[in-house]
Amino acid sequence: MGRAVPSTHFSTRDLPVIDGFDAWRDKISVIFDVDRIGGGPRPTSFQASVDAYQIGNLVITVSTQGQQAYSLLPKRARSGSMDLIQVGLYRSGGYRGNAGGISIEGNSGDIQVLDLGRPMRSVEPDSDMVCVFLPREILQERIGDLDGLHGMDLRSGTGRLLADYLGLLAQRLPQMSADDGEPAANATVEMIAACLRPTIAKLREAQSSVQDVILLRAKRVIEEKLLSARLTPELLCGMLGMSRRSLYRLFEPLGGVHHYIVRRRLSHIRRELSDQGNHERIADLAARFGFTCQETFWRAFKREYGVPPGEVRSSLFPDRKHRVADPDAGFDQWLKQLRI
Repeated sequence: MGRAVPSTHFSTRDLPVIDGFDAWRDKISVIFDVDRIGGGPRPTSFQASVDAYQIGNLVITVSTQGQQAYSLLPKRARSGSMDLIQVGLYRSGGYRGNAGGISIEGNSGDIQVLDLGRPMRSVEPDSDMVCVFLPREILQERIGDLDGLHGMDLRSGTGRLLADYLGLLAQRLPQMSADDGEPAANATVEMIAACLRPTIAKLREAQSSVQDVILLRAKRVIEEKLLSARLTPELLCGMLGMSRRSLYRLFEPLGGVHHYIVRRRLSHIRRELSDQGNHERIADLAARFGFTCQETFWRAFKREYGVPPGEVRSSLFPDRKHRVADPDAGFDQWLKQLRI
């Protein structure tokens, strides 16, 4: 059959009881921070074992471990040191916790998906698991944007199919030849993508209507804060309770959040300039709408409307102080007067 796929083995079985958990903590720290549940005294016993296999560009682990608390802390997650996706089958045990601000819970037989670049915490009893670790871009090429994947639980339909596949894969790996590793890796990635794709599609469909509501709320906040020089993406993130990445994605179809804010400010300023009752200096008007640099304002205005702000006031309505609606004028002329 030739040489076997590369594999490693770790176990606490032959270690002194008092050293078992610390040895496991050191080993798993490449991915997670772990602690004893409740942070109490050292347990009288803790057992963990991991058989790991490398096929293609995947690492697959078959493991058993005692009860513990797992976490991916924000600092570690932001570092980007683990730009991986973990797809894990709980053959026994389960989990309960929080992933990216969303409550998560799973039981024996469930598939859990984690983005190892994002924060999470969970408490888990004794568990028996099969986990696939794959680079983010491999999965992204097949199912697109992975936002919303973090913490996903598959427990029916294609989730059961994927669970059966991972269970069978775990049985075959110890006897698999290196020559079969690459084809098996490709098949595993395709199976994962095929099983996640329907769930991702449903999630995106549901998120679409939710995103519309969030976008409307964000626009209202922007209108309320339009006069403030402190209106920044950071302020919006805090008021809306969302990450910078999510905010940017929300406004991406509108040219970006900064572009949207600038356009709304320019629109209000243009309207003020067309108001015959407004005699405010243009510089003061721009400052009132949050433009702290006059040169930046002038350039933005001309880029948006094709003329400098002074021309709007002086040339579009040169006689506006004495203008009244002419009942004999066509509605097209009225519309021209309303265009600002």
